[in-house]
Amino acid sequence: MAEAAEVALLAEAHAWVRSLDAQGTTSHGSDLAARDLAAQLGAATRIGDRTVQARMDAAASLSTLLPATLAAWQEGAIDRRHVSVIVDASAGLFDDDARAWFERRVLAQAKETTATRLRPIAVALAERAHPASLADRHARARVARRVIVANSADGMARLIADLPAVEAHGIVDRLGAMARAVRDAGGDAAADSRSLDELRADVLTDLLLGADPVAHGDGLAGITGHVQVTVPVMTAVAGSTEPCVLAGYGPVPLDDALRLAGAASGWDRVMTHPVEGTVLAVDRYRPSEQLRRFRRARDEHCRFVGCRLPVWRSDIDHTVDAAHGGATRPDNLAHLCRRHHVLKHASAWSVVQTQAGVLRWTSPTGRTYTDRPAPAARFISHLDPPPDPDVAMPPPRRGPYFRPDPTPPPPF
Repeated sequence: MAEAAEVALLAEAHAWVRSLDAQGTTSHGSDLAARDLAAQLGAATRIGDRTVQARMDAAASLSTLLPATLAAWQEGAIDRRHVSVIVDASAGLFDDDARAWFERRVLAQAKETTATRLRPIAVALAERAHPASLADRHARARVARRVIVANSADGMARLIADLPAVEAHGIVDRLGAMARAVRDAGGDAAADSRSLDELRADVLTDLLLGADPVAHGDGLAGITGHVQVTVPVMTAVAGSTEPCVLAGYGPVPLDDALRLAGAASGWDRVMTHPVEGTVLAVDRYRPSEQLRRFRRARDEHCRFVGCRLPVWRSDIDHTVDAAHGGATRPDNLAHLCRRHHVLKHASAWSVVQTQAGVLRWTSPTGRTYTDRPAPAARFISHLDPPPDPDVAMPPPRRGPYFRPDPTPPPPF
């Protein structure tokens, strides 16, 4: 019931923000006020402000669209899993009467059974309640087609595609047929020890990246996207165990990093503080856009409190506005995603930049939060003395950008 109480409070917060807009007490609209409140709550609780705002929106939807469900949850008649099933099943019910009909009947079932058993019942009831035909709903749902990636552990990730069901099942069936063809091809494939699941995954990778589907390859030669990988120089040339890091993910196997690096069209060398690991300078074998690369290497992501949106999806912001005399130099520039860029300029949040790219944010209520650049990979100059083994060093993080290109070999 504590979770239900939290949801009710978030719904009240959402309603309060909307009331400000209705009263005309905010000059920038309720959306900015909601961002501001979410940023304050997120910074205070160490939860991302986008997550806080999403929870506020979800709580408001539950309170407004399914009030009886929230009440039953608060009373302890159902739990969070029942609520999740009901919310999911009712997602397409936009008609108030249809949704109320559905809620009455699904709650009667929810109070008598488990969430797992409730799911097919809820789906069936929602289908009966829909005023629109399945064909019409499918036409609307197709607009939400998308492909996303979700990070997993141990150097892996999940590629997720939202597609029409017929096409999705057709893709899986074709992948299975192609995987079985590779397995049964004879010759070198006869010794193939990969499972059918592995073969399906490899066929998908090879089709999308343009590699050879029969080879036991990894598809990396086909990657032409823009990725940022840290390869510690001592790992590359001297067998150090310091990990290679893919920006936006984390540690990846050295072999994968070296294959990408070997096809890179350019290299950034990142010089860092020997103890703190913060980026001090960036240069390149073919120098260009040095200041922009410096900011990317230093910041890695939006520099608002807790935000991890990568730099290539962020704006470059003058901490002190250029219109107010702010200089275009490293200690007055930082990456902010569009959401937090707007928040900085249109709300009571303020920020100052101190040494080495450290940002100190102040919320409208006077709370202060410090955001420091993440330590990057340490590229050791031959002029530097060897590190003292008794001094603890920060772990390497992210560093140079690579644009894989099939021609140049790696420099090691």
